[in-house]
Amino acid sequence: MKKLVIRKLFLLTTLIICLAALAAALALRFTYWEYCTVFALMGGTLAAAFFIFAHKNFKAAKLIAENTILHIQPAVLHGRDDGYEDEDNLRETFGMVVSVFGILLGAKIIKWGQDGGRDGRLKAVEIGRDYLSIDYGTAEETHNIRLLYSRPGEAELAGIIDKFRRDTGVVPAVTDN
Repeated sequence: MKKLVIRKLFLLTTLIICLAALAAALALRFTYWEYCTVFALMGGTLAAAFFIFAHKNFKAAKLIAENTILHIQPAVLHGRDDGYEDEDNLRETFGMVVSVFGILLGAKIIKWGQDGGRDGRLKAVEIGRDYLSIDYGTAEETHNIRLLYSRPGEAELAGIIDKFRRDTGVVPAVTDN
């Protein structure tokens, strides 16, 4: 999520710089101002297009994070000299968020149920002893993602199954594989 925010802010800053350069070229009319205007317009147009795409991805990631069903934390990075018990020296945490609307794997977004069904929908969920398998897609194309996940205790597992059933309409299958 942090990478998506940084990417969005970088593109917004680039767009503002291009607009400032365009305004300066038009207002000051210095030598070769026509070329500067053209380059500022091209750069601003590209920055605006990429910003719109980054903003759309950020909104999808925010929607996924706000409707979390399951949060899996597979890796925590510490510096070379850091103690593993010290939370202040934590360098980075990678997490996977499984949601009603998709999966967020760091900065990668796998979505379903957004954009009016164009992205497809959740079709099946299977919870094994050491994995979580999710089938999603459209009628023409189905995708599968398999996440390493240690199955929790019975009470927590029942809560997860109930969240999937209530929020998505899909009842997860629990296997002993």
